Amino acid sequence: MKRKIREAQVEARAAQQQRDLAREELVQAQRSLLQTGMALDVLRSGSSRIDDAQAQSWSQLIEQLQQAQAELSETKFLLVQAHSKISELTLERVLPDNSLTDRAASVAGPEPTRWHEPATPVRTIHWDTYRQLLLDRRAWTPSQVARLDKSSDAVVRKLADPRAGLPTQRTGMVLGYPQAGKTSDMTAVVAKAVDAGYRLIVVLSAPLESIRTQLQARLDESLLTPFGTGEIHRLTDTNFDYKALAARLETLQFEKTVPDTPFNDGRNLDHAATRLLVVKKNLTIIRRLVNDLQKARTPLHEIPALIIDADADSTSTSKQNALGSALEELMGILPRAQYVGFATTPMASAFLAAEASAHFPRDFVVSLPRPEGYFGLPEINAAAARPSGLGPAHFRTVEGGEQGLREALDMFVLTAAVKAYRELPGGRRWSQHWMLLLGPARASELQALRTRVAELWAASDFESQAGRARLQALFESDLLPVSRQKGAVVPLSFVELVPTLDKTLDQFSSHQSPSGAGVDLVTLGIVVSGPQRIREHSSTGLTVIYLSASTGPSMLPAITSGLGFHAGCEDLIRFYIPQTRGQGGSTFLSELEAYLQVDEEIRAQVAAMPSLLPIEIPPLIATLAKGRALPGPSVSRVQGRREHAEQAGASSELADGPASIGTGVGGDGVEVGELGADLDAHDHED
Repeated sequence: MKRKIREAQVEARAAQQQRDLAREELVQAQRSLLQTGMALDVLRSGSSRIDDAQAQSWSQLIEQLQQAQAELSETKFLLVQAHSKISELTLERVLPDNSLTDRAASVAGPEPTRWHEPATPVRTIHWDTYRQLLLDRRAWTPSQVARLDKSSDAVVRKLADPRAGLPTQRTGMVLGYPQAGKTSDMTAVVAKAVDAGYRLIVVLSAPLESIRTQLQARLDESLLTPFGTGEIHRLTDTNFDYKALAARLETLQFEKTVPDTPFNDGRNLDHAATRLLVVKKNLTIIRRLVNDLQKARTPLHEIPALIIDADADSTSTSKQNALGSALEELMGILPRAQYVGFATTPMASAFLAAEASAHFPRDFVVSLPRPEGYFGLPEINAAAARPSGLGPAHFRTVEGGEQGLREALDMFVLTAAVKAYRELPGGRRWSQHWMLLLGPARASELQALRTRVAELWAASDFESQAGRARLQALFESDLLPVSRQKGAVVPLSFVELVPTLDKTLDQFSSHQSPSGAGVDLVTLGIVVSGPQRIREHSSTGLTVIYLSASTGPSMLPAITSGLGFHAGCEDLIRFYIPQTRGQGGSTFLSELEAYLQVDEEIRAQVAAMPSLLPIEIPPLIATLAKGRALPGPSVSRVQGRREHAEQAGASSELADGPASIGTGVGGDGVEVGELGADLDAHDHED
């Protein structure tokens, strides 16, 4: 099996070389086409005539360019296939049965203990209730729930035994994908942790009240307590974050059934209520909780606690460093606390934090495969080019003027009309359709952009002859050929689309101006947002994303807001990106591709080496990011990790590049799991 994995890795490197060669051929074809076009322009401007041979040469160059684009797309697809094959072979080596169900339960590396095994009598009250909710109310299939069951077990097994005599802390990470059902994954882990005996659950959300409220509501709906069983006392709700308890400190007093035994004794845990808090990652709030816990009468070293970080992707800043200190305080007073961060990229801030920090995943990483039906960066990047033009199918380059912004607004209207066209009587309906404009961070500049968009929308005049002509031209030159190429249902002509277009414009009548950076998502609306609030506006209804030139290359991860499950409308997704060049002459698109390559290669290495230690991942990130000339904090913040990894016993060959990750270091390491991998289509509103 190891030989097969090495062969697959060789295939992956060969596919990458083919992709690079195809990219070079594409660039050469583009240059030839440009030079010939310039020559033809000179001929047209003078008295000379263009003969048949010159015209034929021009046609041949266009065919060569289209062929080069197709070859590049094919080699990218082969590279993705090669990486997938490595993961499959690795799983075959780990599992005796290569079924999808068993894959979810695969375990890499030795367990801390074998306390959470099928043979161990662990009650499943809260998990059973959540499981039934998924089946009855959310239309999940039994096989999908079974996979979530086994994959969440894989995470809970990595935690320490809450009933053990000696307190033990463990920190880890679950690595998934953007917009891929993260809340369901977290809920399953929390439900099983409560069943196992964890009695203090702290869920950390992004530092925005709207996101905290949404997460609180989802957990309240999902974590139900059957009558007559251990209760869950919620110390936060959808109306308020955690507040100092003052005279109500008894709510943090954990009751004992057997007074002369420690609280973590099973006879106490089985009958004690659980305290659940959903709090923002806010320095004041976390320290408020620390202060109240220190006043509680129950010995803190006896309280099994689980800290779920739903915001492990957040960028590390000075504020994040302060938050890290507060989190260390929280972990410091709770010797039995377990930390599990949920991230959607290997370049999450928790990975880039100091290895000694409280939230570095020093003990385990559970890596999730791409869910079935998921529309992600590889799918966007590997998509075939537009049939009648240059560039990829989903990206449009704009200079930042009104023309590009107007085209994005027109595409927003057209894609809404096509969605309506695809709705059959009594069939599926798209409940949301919206556009996101990412603007600058400064409030005054963001407001200016919001005003500009509102004025441009009001002046679009879609009902006039000029407006209809503009929409028809965009439909025929862009939307129609791309959708046809992808085999999607699309009107044969603009005339056929007009009836549903009229209905769509009627629906827009109540949304005549952008909603701004509002708290809630707007159905059939436009949102103008700065980078600080980008995570508020992630939804499967997002179809058009426009990045203003002022956002720059630092907004690379923000484009993932448009990913997720777009069944039936993948062909309609559009990204309007700035044409401005960054340092070294790189473009936004080239930097996005570099980001994608690093992300894919890290995931492939993690999947191919189950024994890879978490401490070895930051040097791997640094090596790959530097090799791809990836800008931003992801490079600078992991430089120097190689030396630390070597001192900790990791392979010194890490510094030489990803190809040297051939021998793993034994120990509790990276796990390839399937935490709700193909069931997120029922839960993609996360």
